[in-house]
Order: sequence, then C-alpha cells, then structure tokens
Amino acid sequence: MNDFPYPTIKSFERLQVSDGLMINSERWRLAHEYHQHRQNVQYQSLFLPGIICGLGVAPIAAPADLPAKFRDGRWVQIQPGMAIDLQGNFIVVPTPLDFRISTTAYGDEIVVVYLVLSYVDPAKLKRANGNEILVETFRVNEKTDLPLETDIEICRIAIAEGKLEIQKPLDIFAPSLSQLDMRYRLQAQIRPQNLVRLATFKEHQQNTIQENLHFLGQSLSSLAPSLSLVEPIGKLDINTELTLSHLSPYHLIYLTHAQVLTINDATQLALREYMAIGGVVLIEASIQNSQLENLLGIYNELQGANNKLKKTVQSQSMAQQANQSSMQAELLSELEAITIEINASIQDFLNSFRSQLPLEVPMQIFADLERNHPLRSQPFLLPNLPEILQQPMQILTNGGLVVILGKLSPIWSGQSDQPLTRETIRNCQELGINIFHYAAQRYGMYQTMQVNPQYQNNLNLQPESDQRRITNMVDTTP
Repeated sequence: MNDFPYPTIKSFERLQVSDGLMINSERWRLAHEYHQHRQNVQYQSLFLPGIICGLGVAPIAAPADLPAKFRDGRWVQIQPGMAIDLQGNFIVVPTPLDFRISTTAYGDEIVVVYLVLSYVDPAKLKRANGNEILVETFRVNEKTDLPLETDIEICRIAIAEGKLEIQKPLDIFAPSLSQLDMRYRLQAQIRPQNLVRLATFKEHQQNTIQENLHFLGQSLSSLAPSLSLVEPIGKLDINTELTLSHLSPYHLIYLTHAQVLTINDATQLALREYMAIGGVVLIEASIQNSQLENLLGIYNELQGANNKLKKTVQSQSMAQQANQSSMQAELLSELEAITIEINASIQDFLNSFRSQLPLEVPMQIFADLERNHPLRSQPFLLPNLPEILQQPMQILTNGGLVVILGKLSPIWSGQSDQPLTRETIRNCQELGINIFHYAAQRYGMYQTMQVNPQYQNNLNLQPESDQRRITNMVDTTP
C-alpha cells in the first residue's frame, strides 16, 4: 500500500458564540468550515483514501447526437458511486457519466492512460449570484503521468498507435492493450495501526529478494490487518557512502550476509547510527551445506525424538517409564552437547561481520527470548523454531540487529528446494510478520522519545493559542 500522510497537526478554531452576536456571511462560513474541517481531519486520520462503492467503468458506444469524428471506440461510462480522498473529502458521482478517452499514442510507444476523480470545492467555483444551494462536485481527468495523491484512480488503459477500441479484458488479472485495467483501484479502508517501510540493497538478486518481501506484505491484509507494508520497497546502493538521512525513513533494512561483508565504512557507521535511533537491520545468511546446518538438523531430530518420548511415557506403566527415563536422560545429554557445538558455530559465524555491525550487546537465540518478547508473541505467539519450521534455522537478536541463519524469505513466496506444506508456509509467514511488527514498534517507540527538530529549530514558531507550559515543579521557597 501507499504511505498516505496524516493530516497537518493544527489546532481547531471555531466561532465564539455569545448573546447579541450578529451573524453575517463571514461568521456563518466560519461556523460551517469548522465542522467540515473537523470531519475531514477525522476521516483522514482514521481511514485511507479509496473507493467506497460503485465507480465502475464500462465501454460504451458513442452518443448518437455527437459529430461523426467523435463517434468512435474511445467512450466509457463511469458508474455512480462514492469515494474518499486523501484530505477526507467525499466524492459522490450520483448518475452515470459518459467520458471519451482523447489521448493518442505515437510510434512504438505504449501509453498508459489513468482515469481519475478528484474532489472540487464548490465554494471555489464561479457561480451565478442568488444560488443558495451549493452541490459538492468532482472532476474527471485522464492523465498519462502517475495520479496525484489527491486523485482517486478508477481505471487505467494501455494504448498503442492506431485506432483505439476500448474493450473489457478477457482476463481481468492480465488485461491487454486497449482493455480496461481495474487492478490498481484502491478501496477505502481503516488506517492500519502500524506501517512498516522496508529497504534492500541493490544486487543481482534484488528482484528475487523484493519479490519475497512483497509476497509477505500481501499476506498482511488477511493475517495481520493492523500492519501494512509500504510499497514500493526502497532500494539502496551498496556502492554509495550512505548516511543516516538515507536510512532513517525506513523501519527495517534487509541485507544478505555477503552484502554485510562488502559495505563501506561510511555505510557501516550509518547503520550503527540507524540502529541507535530505533531502526532494525535484518541479515539473512544461507547456511546450506555448512557445519551449522548439519548441527541444527541433528538438534531438530533429537528434539523431535525427545518430544515423542515424552508423549509415550505418559501412557506407559511404571516399569516402562523407568526404562524410558534413562533414554530420555541420554537424549537430553546429547541435546546439551549438540547445543554447545551449535553455540560455538554461531559465534564463529558472528565473528565474520563483528567489525561491520554493532555486536557489543550479546546476541540471544530465539528460544532464549522471553515468551512475551515481540518477536515471539506479537501478533503471533510462537514456540521454539524447531517446532514450527521443518528445516534447520536459527534466529538471533540483540535489539537493533536480527540475524536469520537459514532460508526464511524464499518460503514467503513459496520457493524452496524441498516440498513445502501449507502449515510450513503459514508458520514462516507468521514469523516474518512478527519481525515486521517488531521493527515497526521498535522504530515508533524510539521516535516518540525524540525532540522533533522541525519545531526545535524553528525559532520564529509562535503558539496558535494561549497555551502555557505545564510542569511538575514544586515551589520550595519557605
């Protein structure tokens, strides 16, 4: 989804009413504008712009009363409906509206025509004197550049040179030239509680990585509606000496292990500063055909055998339980030994980029995090990784840094060397959503503890109302 801004923070002003106040047109206008402004702020704050209902677009024959040169296949009819725009204004199309697409393509170019609606304030239109009723209206435009934030897109059409005959698509999810494309219509909806902005570093696998993140973002509307991914996902140049200003717009920055080893000194410093202000750096490292993969695989098998043994013991006799308890003790001993080897292997891996990113704060593995830690509990309550993932994997964090040892992101888009069950895909999606949610929450909390430089540096800023500084200072003068 798009990153729609909140309304400007500004005090509401309304008319002070008292006995004997004379009402004129200016005061009447102020009283009504207050309610209109308050309504707009409410809708802009709580809802995202888009189509509420209707506003379909259908190809039609040209009206018969027009000159012959205008009776062509370029006509569409906009159906009645309602929408709400970025400023919280309602756009109402009360009756069907015939519209002709006039854009022409030349040569080999393919031109995309955007059909959009925009709100028109009737008070700003020229009107005849004596008209007591103002009807809020709208404007229909066709554009060849991207719609503005204040526009409501109701349709788009790709056209080429030659005669244009607008048609309904044979496949609505893959329209061809001259066919109505309805895939990008936005529906009005409640504003999500949290938005997460992501960025990745450019490389030859850039499209694959962004595709994986995009698929996870798609699942948010059904699995975690209170969270939404802002698209397009940002792209950072790994060869550029980045600064904090390049990174600060994002809640989460994704890197591969190979990228971490190649980032320049300036970018390393920027990433450290970025994590210090609440940003989260997510590193995903493949452990395929490594010693760590083998150790984690053995650990998962031992843990699975131990869990099965626990279930078996509960239904056995006392004599059988005594025999099984020795087997369980042996399994636990092997688990402890393999855990030591895994921890040593993980430390060796972390040492490979210890100089690039801050590892002064010790990293914790997923299983050692508190049960109420956001990575394990928000919005999905997750047990230990071996219980939800059917492959060797480990996740570590020290706050601003989250390291994934294994392949997690490819599963978000259904890509894997091994057959994937629906349960595995869903578990990996929930784990990824927890990471997104953690990054958005961490960044947001850090930002709420910062002084806004926009107001701190504006020395000429004057308060809009008679507000006084309130403190809890106590006068101790005797």
